[in-house]
Amino acid sequence: MSAQAMTGQSVISATTLASDHLIVSWSEGETSRFHYQWLRDNCHSNSRYNHTTGERVAATETVPPALTARGVSFTDHTLHIHWSDTEEPSVFDSVWLYAHAYDYDHERSTDSLRRCRNFWDTSYANTITRFDYSSVLTNDAIAASMITEFERTGLVLLRHVPTKTNEVERFANHLAYVREIAFDRVADIRVKVDPYTLGFTSQALPMHTDCSGYSWPPNVMLFHCLSNDVAGGASCYVDGAAVVEQLRIRDPEALRLLSTYKVSFRLYSNQSETLSHSLLITLNDDGSLAILRYANWTTQPLSTVPFNQVTAWYDAYRTFAELINDPANMITHRCEPGEAFLIDNHRVLHGRTAFDAQEGVRHFQQVYMEADDLFGRRRVLESRALTS
Repeated sequence: MSAQAMTGQSVISATTLASDHLIVSWSEGETSRFHYQWLRDNCHSNSRYNHTTGERVAATETVPPALTARGVSFTDHTLHIHWSDTEEPSVFDSVWLYAHAYDYDHERSTDSLRRCRNFWDTSYANTITRFDYSSVLTNDAIAASMITEFERTGLVLLRHVPTKTNEVERFANHLAYVREIAFDRVADIRVKVDPYTLGFTSQALPMHTDCSGYSWPPNVMLFHCLSNDVAGGASCYVDGAAVVEQLRIRDPEALRLLSTYKVSFRLYSNQSETLSHSLLITLNDDGSLAILRYANWTTQPLSTVPFNQVTAWYDAYRTFAELINDPANMITHRCEPGEAFLIDNHRVLHGRTAFDAQEGVRHFQQVYMEADDLFGRRRVLESRALTS
């Protein structure tokens, strides 16, 4: 939530001193508790915080174990804490304090990631958020909005992208960085005489995620259409996070098996090879999807599942695959030149229908990025908006 959105909620109306913590009442009726040790550790006084770099300079272990406060004062948006062991007070901006509150129930904590995600199904084809490419590159607010939408859905569509070679690299360099992999920095997705993977053929491409041969697959992909003269070759997308939730309801044991036993993924060419031993479904602590690895043609022979669990594992895999390939979960979009999809490769599966390469040229380019860089860029853009 941005500071602008929180401003109305982060007005302090009252405070109460308890034995080891401070109770802050907010104007909207909420209350938050903050331990004195946490407040001292995170205060922005000159002796504990470098205001130039925005970093803590005092060591956490220097916070007294039996710290108490002798008083507190506040305005609507500023809190002053007067400590028992020093004359230097700690001063907090209320917006900052509200944003960093950690006093909430377990349900709110464990469900936070699921709540910030918007799951989708086949109906998303009609409502997918579209952004004008030049606006994203020239308007910080629109760029931040696009990244926020990408965080929620894992899939957004860019329109009016120049059909110039390596335009995907320009985009990556503007908002993040290109994630180099063992193969191509900028991949040309088109039919090749000697392909090392199915993506460079005209065959139908089953639903999959990319680069599962890496222990940390790149988690952002930009897929740009430069030309598409063929009748087939429609792009298909499935929200893997939504499918995992469906699997949790339909067959919890299947989810347990697929998130317990690692399998091997291998992708190679004449010059390079990637190999990882990883889970198909990696879950966060709250049970939500963290990383999905699903690419049947790169999956190696199963060797890590106990003998008496192999049959159950295959049953689980079939159930998961059935959900992934359910038309009710899939959107299909025939890309036109100048369109590009921004794809969360840890969440969204992609594929395509078959096409006849003799009909014309089908040429896409793609680059990979890292979500850490993209989301960090969003925070910078939002901070600029607040200070402008």
